[in-house]
Amino acid sequence: MKKTIIFVTKYTVESLYSMQALLTGASNTEVDTEIIFNGASVLAMTKQFYNKFPKADSENEYTKIIMDVWSNGEFPDWLKVMTVAKQADRLKVYLCQPCIEIFQKKLGKLDLLDIVDGKVNGVEVFNKLKNEQDFLFVTV
Repeated sequence: MKKTIIFVTKYTVESLYSMQALLTGASNTEVDTEIIFNGASVLAMTKQFYNKFPKADSENEYTKIIMDVWSNGEFPDWLKVMTVAKQADRLKVYLCQPCIEIFQKKLGKLDLLDIVDGKVNGVEVFNKLKNEQDFLFVTV
């Protein structure tokens, strides 16, 4: 089975746009995809933080253009693209369990978005990978 696993490690415009582009390509070629949010990116999958616009890694022209088209609605935001892939049964979304626990210690209870399928730790991720024969592993 062909599968793409995308690790999202930052809650930034650049990471979320890259994830969105990869997911769009995978969905259009009927490749199943798993997205694992790790580090600060797990906050993007919580009700408390989803509506906060992600920060930019840099102030370059590329980032400004992406922020502009997202805010003007000229391009679907990353959560809409994920929702379409979920509805087509092509996407599973996981959050890093240890990261969620760390943020909850500091921020209190975090309400996860409905799109989240579950939480995983590093051992579970690599156990999944060792059984796959044909996959692409990408970090953004």
